[in-house]
Amino acid sequence: MLRFAFRRLMVAVPIVFAVATLSFFLVQLVPGSPAAAILGVNASKADVTALDHNLGLDRPVISQYGTWISHAIQGSLGGSFVNGQSVSDVLAQALPPTLSLALVSTLLTLLLGTALGMLAAVKGGHADRTVQWLGSLGMAIPNFWLAAVLVFLFAIKVPVLPASGYAELTTDGFGPWLTHLLLPAVALSAANLGQIAFQARAAVQDVLSRDFVRTLHATGVPRRRILFKHVLRNAAIPVVTVAGLTFVFTLGGVVVLELIFNFPGMGNLMLRSVQTHDFSVVQGGVLYFSLVVIVINLAVEFLTATLDPRVRVR
Repeated sequence: MLRFAFRRLMVAVPIVFAVATLSFFLVQLVPGSPAAAILGVNASKADVTALDHNLGLDRPVISQYGTWISHAIQGSLGGSFVNGQSVSDVLAQALPPTLSLALVSTLLTLLLGTALGMLAAVKGGHADRTVQWLGSLGMAIPNFWLAAVLVFLFAIKVPVLPASGYAELTTDGFGPWLTHLLLPAVALSAANLGQIAFQARAAVQDVLSRDFVRTLHATGVPRRRILFKHVLRNAAIPVVTVAGLTFVFTLGGVVVLELIFNFPGMGNLMLRSVQTHDFSVVQGGVLYFSLVVIVINLAVEFLTATLDPRVRVR
């Protein structure tokens, strides 16, 4: 397992470097000057030129890249163009809410989707058709529309959940933290629920058709034990893989939901940074997102290798 982990980490390092490099040069293609955006439309050309010089934006792009990447390797992402605050500090404040939302949404999708998939595979008939209908409906409904409906129903019509904001887990407690996450998490998980349910259904059906399951039934092993100890473990590998992809897709879909729920996360931060041409925050945010995606992919591969030792051999 250690050798397997080392190989995966060695592959991840050049990917992070490539993403950091690509994000830096793509940001340079965005039209407009950060100095002009900061100073406003009434700023003189001399003021814009002076601020460009102070920010180091009048240097050649290659020189800017060399400075930025060398500092990034040392763990420093520089300061915000807009307020001068450390980019690392800005991202450290915005990342936990987004990760919390993505984690709760993914767990909700994984648990409910796996349960529905197993129900459809084991029961068949009406249960199977109902699960397929619900999964297809969830994938068809836009999450921003579902978010608006949830806010109307559970925050305005029957005010049982907050409609906006975020509560810190460490300072406000688990209850307020979870209640602020429920509505956006449900809106995010609806689209992915069908994918998990369909994948779990297909995986469970495949395992149920194998010879060792029929042998366990023939030897008198209780059905519940067969399902939860043998079938679920073998069917979990493709489901875990899809769950990892679901987490990544959820991170990419938080921007609109964070705007609707006034959520102080990475989506809101990145959108504001693009609007204000705060490119240092944008570059740092892309780097942070890429690191999170790589860590999730590594975790999925390690979990898959634990469930199926053949993966380590391959």
